[in-house]
Amino acid sequence: MITSSLPLASGVNRELVELRARTEDLQRQLATGKKSETYGGLGADRTLSLALRSRTASIEGYVSTINQASIRIETVTVHLSRLREIAADTRQTALTGEFDAIANGQTQLQVGAKIDLEESLALLNFEINGTHYFAGRDSSTRPVLTADEILDGNGAQAGLKQVISERRQADLGADGRGRLSVPVPVANVVSLSEDVAGSPFGVKLESVTGSLTGTTISGPTGAPPAIDFSFSATLPQDGEQIRLSFNLPDGTQASREFTARSNGPLGPGEFIIGADENITATNFQTILGNELEGLGRTELSSASAYAASDDFFNYDSATPPQRVDGPPFDTATALVDGTTTNTTFWYQGDAGPGNARDSAVARVDDNQSISYGVRANESAIVDTIAALAVLAAETLDPNAAETVDRYAALRDRAADRLSFPNGQQSLDDLVGELGFRQSALEQAKQRHDDTQVVLADFLADAEDADVYEVSAQILQLQTQLEASYRTTSILARLSLVNFL
Repeated sequence: MITSSLPLASGVNRELVELRARTEDLQRQLATGKKSETYGGLGADRTLSLALRSRTASIEGYVSTINQASIRIETVTVHLSRLREIAADTRQTALTGEFDAIANGQTQLQVGAKIDLEESLALLNFEINGTHYFAGRDSSTRPVLTADEILDGNGAQAGLKQVISERRQADLGADGRGRLSVPVPVANVVSLSEDVAGSPFGVKLESVTGSLTGTTISGPTGAPPAIDFSFSATLPQDGEQIRLSFNLPDGTQASREFTARSNGPLGPGEFIIGADENITATNFQTILGNELEGLGRTELSSASAYAASDDFFNYDSATPPQRVDGPPFDTATALVDGTTTNTTFWYQGDAGPGNARDSAVARVDDNQSISYGVRANESAIVDTIAALAVLAAETLDPNAAETVDRYAALRDRAADRLSFPNGQQSLDDLVGELGFRQSALEQAKQRHDDTQVVLADFLADAEDADVYEVSAQILQLQTQLEASYRTTSILARLSLVNFL
């Protein structure tokens, strides 16, 4: 019996089609380096591939966030470093500079402070693509005003110069004695007292040290606090001395020494021992009043300017800038809230509660976020701006007898504030804190980079074709194809004649 060759030929043809399809797929793998064009073609590895790609996409998002945050921190650090240089240079000049007015009653230090103030404010107003880096959450708003707006105000809005003037009137009082009352002695008793209990203005009595023979000194006690000096028939001795210590409005202290003398000429703080206790009391009361007026023209005036700057610059969303409750100002006894109608608000950015760092947060991993915001109203920045602004705002009379002492008090306070005493935030602290956060960002990025390398290896195992294995399979398939083609050719030539 003769069997037909058609079923055999059909089977060979199917094998050829399958071999060609397999060869084409291997050639595609060799060309693209991928096992399959679809996830379904990966078989059991498809779920692993999807998971790896999802995780890789998440990491790429975190890395992008880290890069943006790093750029912002690096930029802010550059600007804060320059602000730190300005503060350090101003402090050094303040420690060594002497009074030498060069323009409009201001020294080189003060003229330079105005220039430095303008640069500092420009640093704080830095923005990229409409994002102000020193405005906190309100990053679309220019955070600080210009130097002229801050110093001179704007229309009905008072600037720092006006606030200083009003505060100085309130601190000095009408007689320039720092709101201390020194009435004419009652017989042999001299009284020195604060004018109003609880008033935030003027000089506050701290203590008395030393003694005068035959003199009873009591206080400060009472409300308002007072000190009484009761002289007796036993008069003080030549050279005996007492020291009065005072608290000034900016939190600093001052003192004056008073020395009994048998005769003149008299130096600062010296008074003549009279023929009796009444005359001695009158002499002491006179020099006490004179010294208080001198204190008002020197340390108190400078302390008042810095107290005014504290009222003007230190505020937040809950507490606005403070103004003297006047006019009249020289008898005022309280501070009141400034408003946007009558007062310049130098800081325009986010002044809400909470840590300034939290005003910008970078999500750098599934369970890690890094805060890196900065606001221009942070204490170290405010202290720097305020010190520069007070120097720039003040003018002094070169011909006044006590101008040198007043200027010394002014520059000493600027130097002290720009040294950022212990317990206060400094610009170094701020730069260092941002440095730690930058380091945390870099560590997170390095961790992501390392993870991406591992994930890429796993993904390659799941998706990438082995070039050597594919090449070997192609060679094997080519051999099979050649054999199949030969078989097909033989079958094609089969006929009854050939068979017979």
